Amino acid sequence: MRVTASGAATSPPRPEAPPAASSRLAQTVKGVDSVCEPAPRPLERFRDAARFVAALMPREGETGLVDEELREARDPRHRYREYAQSAHRQWVASGDNARENFFAWMDARPQLEINLARPGQPPRMARLGDAPQVSYLSDAAALKPYLAEVVDGVWRRPDGALIDTAGSNGKLGMPGYAILVLDRNDRLFVHDAVLGRLHHTSTSAGKPVRAAAMIELRDGKARSLVLSSGHYMSDLDDLERLLAFLDGKMDLSKLAVLAPHEDRAELAEVMAPYRQAGR
Repeated sequence: MRVTASGAATSPPRPEAPPAASSRLAQTVKGVDSVCEPAPRPLERFRDAARFVAALMPREGETGLVDEELREARDPRHRYREYAQSAHRQWVASGDNARENFFAWMDARPQLEINLARPGQPPRMARLGDAPQVSYLSDAAALKPYLAEVVDGVWRRPDGALIDTAGSNGKLGMPGYAILVLDRNDRLFVHDAVLGRLHHTSTSAGKPVRAAAMIELRDGKARSLVLSSGHYMSDLDDLERLLAFLDGKMDLSKLAVLAPHEDRAELAEVMAPYRQAGR
């Protein structure tokens, strides 16, 4: 089996929070506009925002979303970052940020023309209503097709089907690789990457994870692993947690591991204990 890309009454304004606490909250949710808007917020929405922040705070041994991706997680529609960032610039420039929630503002303007080009590039216009929406999966039935198990060196689905990523498009420049996520409950997920649709956040619902990477599998056997996730910016701590999880389930001595943004000597140090055959 190959991995595929299936795929009312107004409450009174909240009391003014003490400056220090407000500052800490604002720093924690940097980029989450519904919390950081200058307009007064009802108490219940403040509490909802606080609960949201708490759910995204990584515990020891976990990695959370980078700041730029918090907006995707907060957005009820999980609009793809490229569109949301462009829309955010227009929201601020229009002055509507002083009186209207950013996500409600986007919902009300599906016909809005936005420029997806980065500064210095030729204009690339698109309709805001055409923004891809990233799938955030939470119920067991939706997650089941992406679950992976590793026993005696073989990667399978819960129904026993071998996992093979040869047909996966992968991320840009990484054909034949699939997304790999070890979530905070030590569940392992493998699935195709689909730009704007299926990301590392799809099986985690934006919550912290223990590890996020890209993996190459052929007939259930792991060939190589790339420490790469734009949402979680995986580092060597992620790799160490993933290797510890896989140790004893497969032979790690010949697994090719790439960490493009890490020091080679430090990577070699992390891998050294696992390079002994038969470990």
